[in-house]
Amino acid sequence: MLKWTDKYETGNSLVDAQHRMLFSYINRLEAFTRTTNPSQEELSLFMRVVEFLETYALTHFKEEEECMLRFKCPAHRENKQAHSEFLDFYRGFTRRLHYEGCRPELVRELHKACVTWIQRHILRTDMQLKPSLESAAPGGGPN
Repeated sequence: MLKWTDKYETGNSLVDAQHRMLFSYINRLEAFTRTTNPSQEELSLFMRVVEFLETYALTHFKEEEECMLRFKCPAHRENKQAHSEFLDFYRGFTRRLHYEGCRPELVRELHKACVTWIQRHILRTDMQLKPSLESAAPGGGPN
């Protein structure tokens, strides 16, 4: 289970709120990794989580990229590229889900990819936003 801590705080309240929401959904996804014979209701809930992830990614990535550009974050291009790569993975995942069905292996693959994304992307790329926000704030403090 992912736990939100201060180490994930970028200093931008919108970005951080969206990241916290992502944690919550990834933790919901983790519960599905333990289900080997899901009920119709569980499948429906899983599909809502998958749909949420797409909506989340498209909305959050756009807002985060605009924030990085606005505050002249040096990781802007790297961030945009990583977002594009994640969306490519996600689209491939949904194609496989459509053709292969909701297999436990696919659920675990999506969960693992999301956890890895959190641990690598947020901590390595998104956190580069923090110094840009701090230097742009009046008095050099956090935004």
